[in-house]
Amino acid sequence: MVNVSFLKRLLSVGEKNVLNQLTEFTDLGGEASDLLKIMLSAEDSLDQLNDEIREVERNGDDVAIRVKRDITGGAISSNLMENLVTVTETFDDIIDKAYFISRELRRMNLYHRERNDTAIDLIGSSYEIFSRMLDLIKEALSYVKRMLKASDIDIMRGIREDIEVLEEKGDELKDDLIDEIYRVADSISYLVFTHLTGVVHKIDDMLDGCEDISDSVLTITLSLTK
Repeated sequence: MVNVSFLKRLLSVGEKNVLNQLTEFTDLGGEASDLLKIMLSAEDSLDQLNDEIREVERNGDDVAIRVKRDITGGAISSNLMENLVTVTETFDDIIDKAYFISRELRRMNLYHRERNDTAIDLIGSSYEIFSRMLDLIKEALSYVKRMLKASDIDIMRGIREDIEVLEEKGDELKDDLIDEIYRVADSISYLVFTHLTGVVHKIDDMLDGCEDISDSVLTITLSLTK
């Protein structure tokens, strides 16, 4: 069993700093997920919630810029640089997607006020699925944070497997929902169809991003043991 805490003591100060900063993304991602869940059940104040997620997205951009500067500024060993940049960009992309989804929810909320058709029930049930998927994302991000702070390789591998299970649950929810959307496609507008399929794919992409990060973090750690 390889003790990662010991390995981290062998890293430079710059590399330790980058690892610590990466945990900021998990907190921002969790905050964005919580705000999206509120938007899914809100009937008003979506403009304010959208602005709050926009602020989270900006904070994510600031963290990404700061981390990339540290990575490329000479404080990081060359064998870690590419993987750490990839992890940083994937984290940032997850938060960017959260902001994209918030804008879509706000737009559909305006559509709700102007229309009262049979698609409303489908939108409501789909939003319940979105909320469940966001719970999976928040849980996956908490696992990623634990992974970044894990004490040994075996624990990290176990966390990686837990994240994979969450990703598979998300895939099942996504696929079942898309099947339902297609089943009633003839009775809903093109706008509703593209809104629901587009959002569910974006949420699924966020969950996939968590799995990709866990893969990269494990790869980085394993490279340090060679």
